[in-house]
Amino acid sequence: MKTTIQVPIDKNLKIKYEKVSDKLGYSSLQEYIRVFLKQNLINGKVEYLNSRQELKLAKMVATSDRDIKRGNFIKSNNVDELMSYLNSG
Repeated sequence: MKTTIQVPIDKNLKIKYEKVSDKLGYSSLQEYIRVFLKQNLINGKVEYLNSRQELKLAKMVATSDRDIKRGNFIKSNNVDELMSYLNSG
């Protein structure tokens, strides 16, 4: 059995989330909201990353932290300097 929920929201907020849901590959804002609600019910909390994504992110952060400690990073004083470095190859 299905039912309909009507929730008044600001028009600009609706437009922004329609764009977000489209970028995330959902067919509509309604589908995005349905998936969000189901995820929340299944997990008992709001999650933005699944466990695989969290693990991947944690590994990336650890790698980044190691690189920074070793001094293995790009330092620039302005955008032009950084872009010049990035475009050099």
